[in-house]
Amino acid sequence: MTSILELREKLRDFYGKYEIYVVTCVKFILAFIAFWLINSKMGYMENLDNLAVPLILALLCAFLPINGSVIIGVLLILAHLWSLGIEVCLVAVGLFVLMFFMYYKFAPKNGYSTLITPIMCSFRLPEAVPVSLGLLRGPSAYLSMVCGVITFYYVKGVQNNIGNFTVSDDKEKISKVTMALEILTKNYEMFLVIATMGITALTVYAIRKMNINHAWRVATIVGNAVELALLTIGYLLMQDNSEIPWVIGGIILSTVVALLLEFFLYNLDYSRVERVQFEDDEYYYYVKAVPKVYLAEKQKKVKQITPKKERINRRELAEELDIDEDLFD
Repeated sequence: MTSILELREKLRDFYGKYEIYVVTCVKFILAFIAFWLINSKMGYMENLDNLAVPLILALLCAFLPINGSVIIGVLLILAHLWSLGIEVCLVAVGLFVLMFFMYYKFAPKNGYSTLITPIMCSFRLPEAVPVSLGLLRGPSAYLSMVCGVITFYYVKGVQNNIGNFTVSDDKEKISKVTMALEILTKNYEMFLVIATMGITALTVYAIRKMNINHAWRVATIVGNAVELALLTIGYLLMQDNSEIPWVIGGIILSTVVALLLEFFLYNLDYSRVERVQFEDDEYYYYVKAVPKVYLAEKQKKVKQITPKKERINRRELAEELDIDEDLFD
């Protein structure tokens, strides 16, 4: 355990010293993965379907605020949809404008969750997002997660119905708009995922705010159990059993991520809980104090090595001083 705590402290020190470089690298990696997934899943505009495009855009986003990556990702999606069809692109524009005003009104500082959510959905492991977000953020931040889910399922719906949007007959324009809207209004899996992730995040948030021992651990267990139950029941009702193994895998990942977050951010020693009472002129205060688990810095012992003194006898010393040896008696 001591070695693990030492590793944690070293990682914290490293992050403290090189925070600007770590954050820059994280933003570059997230942006590159997001843009690469957009191109690989869509790729309707040939000029953008090149590995150099997400690489260059990610390098730019590494030096921008995280919301810059979100905006560039949206523009990249719209560019591909425009190449596919103006109708499906206009529906997406209306959708993104609506989400834009909601996002910047309630959750403007949650660009990371907005970017990570569709990435995890693309890897079919979105279950890790709501538990982690419930541990780290408040309810207003969950809107960013919902925006990420809607974006992913709209892009996925367009991809699954690509044949319906490539018809060039002018009489089909109205039906194309209808089909684009139905991707959102009749996507029951999207509604299931949004409802489950929202309920899970709120459950985790409510439990971890309680005055109980091991609040984060309890919130993680209960949140993952709720998410597993809701998604399993939902997919069984939709007769889509193929997703259940992925749900279990996502719950395992969610548990691992939550435990890591607890270890680095909320590692408390409940064996030394103290309850303190004090008062002022108007109130009595009852405080529960739980100390953090930390590793005391080891004191370095410096051993001073001095050269061994040479032993001089009386006769040599008398000869050196030019005196009688008997004077030392």
